[in-house]
Amino acid sequence: MSKRPTNINTAQYEVGQSPRESEASFRFLDISGEHIGVKIEELPKGGTSSYHHYHTAEEEHVIVLEGTGTLHLGEEHIELANGDHICFPAGEAVAHHIENRLDTPLKFLVFGERKQDDVVFYPNGNVVSVKSAAGYNFYNYEVFERDS
Repeated sequence: MSKRPTNINTAQYEVGQSPRESEASFRFLDISGEHIGVKIEELPKGGTSSYHHYHTAEEEHVIVLEGTGTLHLGEEHIELANGDHICFPAGEAVAHHIENRLDTPLKFLVFGERKQDDVVFYPNGNVVSVKSAAGYNFYNYEVFERDS
């Protein structure tokens, strides 16, 4: 981790692949520390921030820096604009992701905790991600359901 300032306007952004193969790639700048994850993401038209998900132990925040987007929060669709902030509390079982439906890029800051005991639920895919000191492991959570 660098102790020197990073200028977010001149730093080299990385290219990430969208969660859905049919979508365009997005740009991001990871300026995370050891205890807090911080990224600036830029979504092209039709791009999404992630799979629909929620965290059991990590709190997440998003601040829109440029453009407008659609927040998918559970079953709700909420329009976000430049300057909007949203908090996703840890343990709140309401899945979320952000989508850019417009022709102009959507740029936002996303930050949250980096806890080793986090479980991430992806309700649309019946998958959970368990984060430990060894990294992330993914499981199909239907295997945990009991037969009635």
